[in-house]
Amino acid sequence: MASIAVRLAKADVAAGQAFAAKGICSVCHSFNEGGKAVIGPNLYNVVGGPHAHMAGFAYSEGMKNKQGNWTYEDLDAWLTKPSAYVPGTKMTFPGISDPQTRANVIAFLRTLSPNPVPLPEVTENAAPAAAKSAALPPVEPLLANADPKAGEAFAKTICVICHSVNEGGPAIIGPNLYNVVGGPHAHMAGYAYSAAMKSKAGPWTYEELNRWLYKPAEYAPGTKMAFPGIPDAQLRANVIAWLRSLSPDPVPLP
Repeated sequence: MASIAVRLAKADVAAGQAFAAKGICSVCHSFNEGGKAVIGPNLYNVVGGPHAHMAGFAYSEGMKNKQGNWTYEDLDAWLTKPSAYVPGTKMTFPGISDPQTRANVIAFLRTLSPNPVPLPEVTENAAPAAAKSAALPPVEPLLANADPKAGEAFAKTICVICHSVNEGGPAIIGPNLYNVVGGPHAHMAGYAYSAAMKSKAGPWTYEELNRWLYKPAEYAPGTKMAFPGIPDAQLRANVIAWLRSLSPDPVPLP
């Protein structure tokens, strides 16, 4: 993977802002100077600031105990997997798996300042390494051992911010998810799906859901879904098993 310096050098600020504004970041954070805490703290002037940068916000003990400031490297590590960077963090967002998307978001955060922190220098040793996409393991054996309750617990921390899950529930930021397993890709009547999703043929099979939840932006380029995906294979299976339960007649397991 290329260093953060290399990725920032080619970062797309507008793409980072679009990602942040599409639902995930903006649901929990404000970005304007003097903005209030929402679920999480205001993010104005966060780059270069202390880890617990917003006065008066009830940060976790882990975050309050983090020494130093938010460097570009620290922000990259945090956005990769918040719970690994600060065990016990209140941040339920699982992270951004795509390295360039992280850099785009960090480049956008950098602009939220009257005096942006200078970008790191790109050195000869910062050349990007070739990366290969890992093949997804088959979902069938994972579903055989899946824990729907664990999937529900995960969904309650992140999915329900954007989706309702009860029968007949309204769209929020995203569509209602009741009876989605086995249904068509654009399964909720009246919801304004992206052209990419509307063009997807066939039903939501278990394999399709596994691929979608791994990396939504890769599965349906141009999707409105800002959530970066679930990198852990068993956790994806747990979520799919829970989604399966949201039906009066669940699709048989493979």
